[in-house]
Amino acid sequence: MNINNLSNSLLASAALGLATGLNALSPQVAQAQQVGAVIFNNADPSLASVALGVNDAGHLNFSDPLGFSPVNAGATGLSYRFTDGTWRDATSPGCLCEGWGVAVTDPFGSRVAGWVNQSSGSGGLKGGTFGSTTTTASSFIQLADYPVDIGHFYGVSLVPNVFQGNVTITNSGTETVTDVVYRRVMDWDVPATEFNEYVSHFGVESNLESAGGKVRFASNNGFASSDPRTYAGGNFINVDFFQKGPADQGSVFDFAFGDLAPGESRTFNIFYGAAANLADAQAAIEKLKPDVWSFGQSTNSSYIPPEEPVAPEEPVDLSEEPVAPEEPVDLSEEPVAPEEPVDLSIGLPVVEEFAPDFWWRWKNTPADDLPTFLLAFSGVGVVEPGITPGEQVLPFVPAPGEFIFPAPTPRDKYYFGSGEFFTVKPIFSGEFFTVKPIFLELTPMEGSLVKAGPLTMKAVPEPNSLLGLVALGALGAASTLKRKLKPSQSTTKETTKVG
Repeated sequence: MNINNLSNSLLASAALGLATGLNALSPQVAQAQQVGAVIFNNADPSLASVALGVNDAGHLNFSDPLGFSPVNAGATGLSYRFTDGTWRDATSPGCLCEGWGVAVTDPFGSRVAGWVNQSSGSGGLKGGTFGSTTTTASSFIQLADYPVDIGHFYGVSLVPNVFQGNVTITNSGTETVTDVVYRRVMDWDVPATEFNEYVSHFGVESNLESAGGKVRFASNNGFASSDPRTYAGGNFINVDFFQKGPADQGSVFDFAFGDLAPGESRTFNIFYGAAANLADAQAAIEKLKPDVWSFGQSTNSSYIPPEEPVAPEEPVDLSEEPVAPEEPVDLSEEPVAPEEPVDLSIGLPVVEEFAPDFWWRWKNTPADDLPTFLLAFSGVGVVEPGITPGEQVLPFVPAPGEFIFPAPTPRDKYYFGSGEFFTVKPIFSGEFFTVKPIFLELTPMEGSLVKAGPLTMKAVPEPNSLLGLVALGALGAASTLKRKLKPSQSTTKETTKVG
């Protein structure tokens, strides 16, 4: 945002001032428990239809100590109340893979960043403040290596079942920072087919940097690091796509906002929401009018039995000369004794006799008539919010009851942050060891053949539930890991502007 954009400057200044004032009056220091809140789109949660779990640093997937949680996960990210009355979440099942990061080039030419993600790790941030009400949440935090402030304000949007967030990045230093990049990454795990969803991206191509927009990178890799200095990887890079899947996937977006002079801010909007079906989600997008958005949909799956007609028998030509019978076999010779059978039951489990195998064809289609979840952004195109009536910023203010929380600390356990390895600190030792995971893709792709029969397929736990196994030994854990997180193929090479 340009410094002469008075409305946004006043909003950012007022927000920071109010947060400082609240903390000066009654600061509450966060103790061992994680600070955060679950907010609803209604002041009476019993009447709410969507819920958002916001952590202290503004990222999602909050484990509520007061006991609220969806039926399909232990934490709340983006939850929707289904028609049966149950709350089900679309970002927290399996792994808490949602987060953000900011990278800038400081006046000394160093590329510095701060990022937060409960799965892939956090770093480069100082402590901050957090506050919430039943329907709002606010977070303020700062880069550790240069005074750049990041504020996230969440509240109810003007569109039903959609939360809006105002994200403000402010240079509170005395010199200009350049090439400001914000990354948001999330893993769609859409009920009721978590880990097997269809994903769509819209608005990416028309808002790339080369087209005058702010999109530097976009893909379906919901397991990428939140650090914008790393390469996010994935598929469907920098293109629009519709209903790709089914697979365990998500969305990652890098937005490049240029330079910020001392005291200058940049504001944009983020939307998280849900709808009863795809048509209602598209209607919500029509009202929101974002620049870029992502849909997550569940999967309709069915088995289609094969149709194998029996070929008619060849007619017998009785006019041909009959074939002479073969010579009879002399059975008077001594028969060969069969080999002794091998007893395979020693030390092995008893296996019941299987019914004959048969093959069915697996058919997947997007569940357009079931709840559809959305992530959207405005202010990442050519026009910044707050400048024109069509690009509005809701007047969010920090929520009361501020907590002061410490800087996010790196975890002992990192899941595939490099895309190839994860590091584990065993409970029985202070030594770290590195394991290269083995990914097992058990989800049949469209049109693939699936063997059916008397056996029941059993879902393999995701990495979060395998930490005990990892502690028992690298080999055993690596061989039982389900392919939950795709390799992000992250490197130290940051995506740079092309064109």
